[in-house]
Order: sequence, then structure tokens, then C-alpha cells
Amino acid sequence: MSGAGGVYTVREDWYARVTIVVAFIALLLGGVFGVLQVVSRTPYWPNLYELLARIGLSSSADELYYRGLTAHGVLLAVVLTTFYIVGLSAYLTPRVLGVNIKPVLLNVSLAMMVVGTVLAAIAIVLGWANVLYTFYLPLIGHPFFYLGAALLILGSWVFAAGVFLAFLEWRRTNPGLGIPVPFFGILTTFIVWIMATTPLVFIVLKNHIPASILGWSADVLETRLFFWWFGHALVYFWLVPAITLWYYYVPKVLGVLLFSEIIAKVAFALFILASTPVGLHHQFTDPGINPYFKYIQTVLTLVVASPSMLTAFNIIATMERGGRARGGEGLLGWLFKQPWRDPVYLGLILAFITFGNGGITGIINASYQLNNVVHNTAWVVGHFHTTVGTAVALTFMVYTFLLLRELYGRELILKNLTPAVPLLWFTGMMIFSIAYYVAGLEGAPRRTSDLTYGGLIPAEWILPLQIGAMGALVFAVGGLIFLVQFFGSLTIGTRIPITQPATLMLNPHPPGKATILDRISLLIIAAIVLNILAYSGALIELYGRGLQPVPPLLP
Repeated sequence: MSGAGGVYTVREDWYARVTIVVAFIALLLGGVFGVLQVVSRTPYWPNLYELLARIGLSSSADELYYRGLTAHGVLLAVVLTTFYIVGLSAYLTPRVLGVNIKPVLLNVSLAMMVVGTVLAAIAIVLGWANVLYTFYLPLIGHPFFYLGAALLILGSWVFAAGVFLAFLEWRRTNPGLGIPVPFFGILTTFIVWIMATTPLVFIVLKNHIPASILGWSADVLETRLFFWWFGHALVYFWLVPAITLWYYYVPKVLGVLLFSEIIAKVAFALFILASTPVGLHHQFTDPGINPYFKYIQTVLTLVVASPSMLTAFNIIATMERGGRARGGEGLLGWLFKQPWRDPVYLGLILAFITFGNGGITGIINASYQLNNVVHNTAWVVGHFHTTVGTAVALTFMVYTFLLLRELYGRELILKNLTPAVPLLWFTGMMIFSIAYYVAGLEGAPRRTSDLTYGGLIPAEWILPLQIGAMGALVFAVGGLIFLVQFFGSLTIGTRIPITQPATLMLNPHPPGKATILDRISLLIIAAIVLNILAYSGALIELYGRGLQPVPPLLP
């Protein structure tokens, strides 16, 4: 095998094909549960869970609601994202670096992730783990759920090891070159993932699995602290690959260079440094944590908002550069020269716009005072459907239209419907999220199976929740069209040849010289130090006070 620009075989494509299919199976199943959720908990709409309970799926509609909510969250926030991201990374790595990932690591990774997903799915579908995506103790689920989650994460670590080894091989043969921006995004993704999931694996092994198998007691605050050490950093594991695709595809379609590769790398470096030590802003209402430590992580959360703003500037500046190169004049003339007829470009930009929506509401969530207004309300549901639900999911969906040709060797079916996917998803999500923001500000709760409260529901909740549900059905139609196109193309789409060797996805100009931003080891060391500083105070307080274990409880 030779380096970038040489001839090589893309051995990773089979892995990417399988994992991306699994990801969209998760989207299909998670989407079904999402429709069940939004219809059943909308005031004065039919409760579909009651109908399912009557045919014997459960003795209680409430139990089915929490079973469905757990499935919806886990399938879409964890399974969809993890499988798609490893698949996308397997597709990109050899094409960007010209270096293959070791096959044994791909085989072991896929086996562990699939077995783990199946174990967790069995526990959820059979109602053995109605503990929601956040799985807080003392509520306890079946051991299959925790073992499955652990295997899924460990399998992704094996894949990450393959990515890091490929990078080291590339670096040995290219010691003075800067890291290509698309691969810098992949590296950032897995560095954040490893740092985020390490505390989660620790607490699952220490508390959750012993509590589930042996009935051991555990400290509730300890488990929540370690969960959110993982829980918010997970957001950037989702977002960075989406941002990577924006950085790659937007300038490529416009026929210009990215406005600034330096800004892109600064943004990725800041994600590495500040995405993990911010979880305490999810615990503003938790007693037992000194407000000083919460404040420190609030500041760090505002720091990690800065790479998102840099990304916004970089993408918009690239769009303007491209639009003016295509003849756009005046203050906003460049906007009318964008390739809006390209459904992939359209979808990426709509996902990018929605990311702005989610980022603004995220700053509100992380504000110490304002969080008390929106905490655990419908506002939060609106927020994360604009981040992982659109900025990430819509980016992955529309980019897959390209992968059907380049990775699967299939022609897309129902091409005339392709623009409907991003348009329906974006329109429906805007209606849904804004309506849920309004309902949340009025105090409508989330994670409650019956919002009517026996007819005592506040009138202010009813209309926005009903409008939000209509928006949800709109973007669900967009998702259904995509799934029909994806699975239909795989089965009946016209076969087309895949050119080998694949075209390397480097920028058209030669890579520049490495700078301090390309010193990945320094960024990792600095990130570890920041994590220690951010969490040591809360951990010393927790363990110094002494743990207060409580026995596990079934939901």
C-alpha cells in the first residue's frame, strides 16, 4: 500500500455498508416509537399505548409508554449515531489518508457492537429495562441492558483503536504534513468518545451491573455524576462528524476552498479540550454538589459553545465565497447563487441552520438561572430534537444519498422525492421544536405518560403540544420517504460500478505544513488535565462526605 494519492484497496467498505444499514434500522424502529410517543402523550389525541395494552402487549399503557421512550432514546441517541459514525469513519479514513484500518479490529468491533445491541434490544423490547436513555439508579434494568451497552461501547473502542493506528501509520510516512481537515474531524470524534465513555463504563461496571445481577446498593449521586460526565460530551460525538461533512461537502459543491482550515482545526481542538468537562450543567437541580463546581462547568460550557460559533462563521463565509464566485452580487446576492437544487447541499444547510436553533437554546439550558425555568420540561425535548434530531440526523440522512452510489453501488430510487426529505424534516422540526419551547416555558413536563392529569391539564399546554405533534408527523413523513428510498435502493436500485481506487477526499491544494494544532498528543494531555480539574472538586466532595448507598428498585 502507498500513502495518500497512491493505489490501495478500500477493505473497510464492507464494514461501512453493514454498520450504516444497522444505523438506519435503528432509525426506522426508533422513529416508530417516536410516533407512538408524540401521538400518545398529546392532549386529547388517541393514546396508542392504550390500544396496544388492550391487545395484550402489556398490562399497562403507562408501562408501554416508558418502554417505548427507553427504546426511542437508546435507538436514536446511541445505536443510530454510533453505528453511523463508525461506518462513516471506516468509509472516510482510507479515502482521506490512503491507509487501511486493520481487518481484525473491524471484525472484532462489529461482532461486539452487534451482540451488545441485540442484548440491550432484547431487554428493552421485552420490558425488562424501562429505565430510559439516562438509566439513573436506583431504578434498575435487566443485566442484558447494561452488558449490551458496555459491549456496544467497547466495540466502538476497538474500532477507534483501528483509526488511531491508521493515523500513526500515516503520520510516520508524512511527518511534516498537516492533518487533512476531514480526518481531523474523525480524530476529534473518537478522542471525545473515548474520554466521554470511560467514566460511563467505569460506573456501569462499578454500580449498574452489580446492582442488576447481585442486588447491590449504590449511591444515586455518584451514578448521576459519572453518567453526565458522559452524557453531555455525547452531544459532540454526534455533532463533530456532522460538522466534518459540512466542512467537506459545502466547499466541494461550491467549487471553492473552505474559508479557513485553521478556523476548522481550532474548532476541532476546542471540542477536544472542552466538550467533556461540562456535564455538571445537567445537574444544576441536584443537591449534594457545591454550586461553585456547577458554576465552573457552566463557564466551560460557554467555552465549548465557541467552536460551534467558529463553525457557523466558517460555513457561512464559505457559502458567501462560493456564491460570489458563482456571480452573486450585493449584500445578499450570494445567497441566491447557492446550489439549492442539490438535495444533499440543501439538507446539509438546513441541518446547519437548525444547529443554530439548538445552539441558542443550549446556551439557555446551560445558564444557571434560566435552567431552573426549563429543566425537565418540553423545552428540553425541543432542544435535543434540533441538535441530534436534525443537525446530526438530517446530515447523516442526506449524505447517505451520496453513499448509495459511492459505497453501495446503487442508483437512488424515487429521485423526484429526494428534496422532500430535507424540506419536510426541517419544516416539521421547526414547528415541533418551537411549539415545544412554548409548552416548556408554560411548564409542560417531559417524560410524563399522561399530560391531561385527569382533565386538570393547564389550558396553556394544550395548543402548543398539539401543534408540536403535527410538526412531528410532518418530519416523520420526511423520514419515512428517506427510509423507503434507502432500503428500496439497496434492494431494487440499479447497480452501478464503484470506481477503484476511490478518489481521495483531500482538498484540491496540497496539505500544508503541520502546526501546533496538529499535535494531537498535546491536545489529549490538555483535555485530560481539564477533565481532572473540572471533576476533582465534585468527586473529592462526594467521596469525602461518604457514599450513601440505596438498594436498587424495579421501575
